[in-house]
Amino acid sequence: MNMRRAQCFPRGVVFFGPDGAGKSTQAQLLVKFLKSQKCRPRMAWIRGRHSFAFFIAKFFTKLGYYRVVKSPNGASYEIFDPCLLPKLGRLWGFIEFASVLPWIFTRVYLPRILGYTVVSERYVVDTVVYLGYWLGKNSLQSFLAKVLLNFIPKDSVLIHLDAETHTLLERHPDDVISRDFIVFQRQAYGMFAESLKAISIDTSTCGIEESFQRIIKHLNATTSRRKSKLQGV
Repeated sequence: MNMRRAQCFPRGVVFFGPDGAGKSTQAQLLVKFLKSQKCRPRMAWIRGRHSFAFFIAKFFTKLGYYRVVKSPNGASYEIFDPCLLPKLGRLWGFIEFASVLPWIFTRVYLPRILGYTVVSERYVVDTVVYLGYWLGKNSLQSFLAKVLLNFIPKDSVLIHLDAETHTLLERHPDDVISRDFIVFQRQAYGMFAESLKAISIDTSTCGIEESFQRIIKHLNATTSRRKSKLQGV
């Protein structure tokens, strides 16, 4: 990739999708590829319960305001459920929003300003879906959700990874996830993939290498279109 091509290359790549869909693997492969193409990639991981939202959740979990979640292998975990505290539940979306803002600016916007290409393994789409699971489906279309989604830089390439529910559960049997969480994620991410016009890849039928080649093909096509615009074609 020559310097002109590198300048046209997307400054941001945003992965999103349910747990176990392969986002970490593909993001790491993409970072290696970008380094080989003389780009300056940086990884970002943003979802929910960052900074003081994390400490608030931990505090109320100790007080007993939690939901017991079972992982695919049967292990039980205590996870704070804001809906068990109605007054706090109504404020929880704003607490998460205030907690995630510093991460958005330091992990995504600042590196972009410094000239890096930011590869987001998770980003604000994941924040919205995570909040939707705890606060209800209506929050997916809330004002707060729309504000969060507006933090996706306009020149970003969005990549939606998905897989069959049983495949997702089998891939991470020790994770703190439940079947209903995976089902909710798949539905919500599918909705956002359509509304945000993201490329979608089913990793339960598409292997790691094939998925990566599809991603690279999509990025190259995007680069070519932007190069044509710069040249006035």
